[in-house]
This record gives sequence, C-alpha cells and structure tokens, in this order.
Amino acid sequence: MSSVIYVVPWAICDTDSVYINKVNSDTVEAPMKGAQVWDWCIRDVVPNPDKRSKDVFAIIDVYNGYKEKMNEKGMSVFSLNNSATKLADYGFSKASDTEASFIRERVLKLGASKKKK
Repeated sequence: MSSVIYVVPWAICDTDSVYINKVNSDTVEAPMKGAQVWDWCIRDVVPNPDKRSKDVFAIIDVYNGYKEKMNEKGMSVFSLNNSATKLADYGFSKASDTEASFIRERVLKLGASKKKK
C-alpha cells in the first residue's frame, strides 16, 4: 500500500484556508528538506502524527528562505508568488475542514497552546 505525500504551503495569501496537493509516494521521490519544489523550497518534512499512517507532510516555504536572510539585513518581503491562483495552477486545492484542522493542529502545531488553557 502506498502512502500519500501532502504538500502544504507554509505561508499563503489566503490565511483562512490550508491548501494541499496530495501526491502518491509511488509516483515521486521522497521529499527532502531544502529541496526545490516549483518556485519554492521544502521547509520541513513531517511524518504523519497518526502513527497508523505512512503519509508524509512536506511543508513548503513560499519565502524560499528569504525571510530570515532579509530580516538579518533589515529588509522586508514585499512580493510573494503564493497567490491562490498560482497554487491552483500547480494542482493545489483547499483542504477540507477536517484536513485543514488536522494539519494546523497536529502537523504545523498552530494553536496547540490554546488547547492547554
């Protein structure tokens, strides 16, 4: 049985939605941190927090690492190539509410501190 690689943009223009591109792991090479994907790079590769699944989440850095480098120089990012239209052109679609919630909470660990209160 093959696993699925979820390609998830780390920073997107539509902050209320999570965009994903599901890819069968049999059809592509295993994602590696720092590898280039389209105009971006892979920020991190996260195994599925659900240990029963062999799925992998490749977190895309649409800044291509520029944010840290530019912050060091006192500069700011003024233009990004992460529009919803561009994501759609690359085969991304909005994740379902269930998928988006799982990705935010369990994979990206966003809002995890809110649950502890």
